[in-house]
Amino acid sequence: MEERGGQMKITLDYSSPMPMYEQIKEAIKQNIYKGYLENNDPLPSIRQLAKELNVSMITTKRAYIDLEHEGFIYTMSGRGTFVKIQDLSKAVYDRQQKLLEECKDYFVILKEAGLKKEQLTELIKEIFGE
Repeated sequence: MEERGGQMKITLDYSSPMPMYEQIKEAIKQNIYKGYLENNDPLPSIRQLAKELNVSMITTKRAYIDLEHEGFIYTMSGRGTFVKIQDLSKAVYDRQQKLLEECKDYFVILKEAGLKKEQLTELIKEIFGE
């Protein structure tokens, strides 16, 4: 499912070891972080999304349940499922902080493995195209 113009884009890797529901969940989060989906935007029904992605309804339902528990979406009985991000900048900031913590953990592992600060600095420059 790939669309532009403020609409959701989801691409699944059917050969990935990551479960399909996790891929769907992460793709929806990415659509929110990138601004393709905004607060109160409707999401496809579980049935519709399952059909479009060629996965089971159980798979899409699991992704939606997880997203709802994480506070990214809400469901209104008889009306549908909607995005629930009132403060995108806070959601982006929280995500960045979580990723920085994970990055820090990896840097500690790399340091313990003998990598030098200069090697990590070069890697960062490479990633940022400097």
